[in-house]
Amino acid sequence: MFFVPEVRRNHAALEGDAAAHLVRVLRVEPDQQFEISDNQHRYLATVVTARKSEVVFEVDEQLPDLAPVPDVTLYASLFKFDHFEWLLEKATECNVARIVPVVAERTERGLDQAAPKRMERWERILLEASQQCRRMQLPALDPPVKFADLNSEAPDKILLDEQRQGPPLISLQPAGAVALLLGPEGGWADRERESALRDGWRPMSLGPNVLRAETAGVAALATLSQIVR
Repeated sequence: MFFVPEVRRNHAALEGDAAAHLVRVLRVEPDQQFEISDNQHRYLATVVTARKSEVVFEVDEQLPDLAPVPDVTLYASLFKFDHFEWLLEKATECNVARIVPVVAERTERGLDQAAPKRMERWERILLEASQQCRRMQLPALDPPVKFADLNSEAPDKILLDEQRQGPPLISLQPAGAVALLLGPEGGWADRERESALRDGWRPMSLGPNVLRAETAGVAALATLSQIVR
């Protein structure tokens, strides 16, 4: 699956680095068929031009749309970037709809300042993961926000906490959109936890063990992918 900016008059094109990657790395050649997506629908298309500067597809047919992406937003506290980027990749595979990086009290110093500079890299990770798992739509990625500025109107706002309080997440009966609030390494500060509870976030459990932050995020999204429609 390749994502293209648009399908127009039965054709689509990739240019610049995206085209060079297809030609140099993936060895795309004319007459090969691939699935492509314009982030709304998916198509079966044939390569008609394959140059390092441009790859052009001709649409053969529109394919049936996949099931809609569950309306799940992951508010993920920033932690070490190698682990955080692994979470981005796996969250994409677990069909998350939107990811919002969060600067928490225990976010390691300097990560908040470095995060905006990595947005382009993170968007590329989401793109590559989406293509690998053949999603029809890319997850949205918001700029980092401070914990104090969090604002979600989802009917179900779930707090993931190393204290493992609340009923099991698998028991959730979602009323619509779901928001997950994932803590940083070391867990939530007491005042953050208290603030989240006042704001309507409710704790739910992923089991008896204390999970690493990135593991908890993936486990929660995998669970929600089975129960949120």
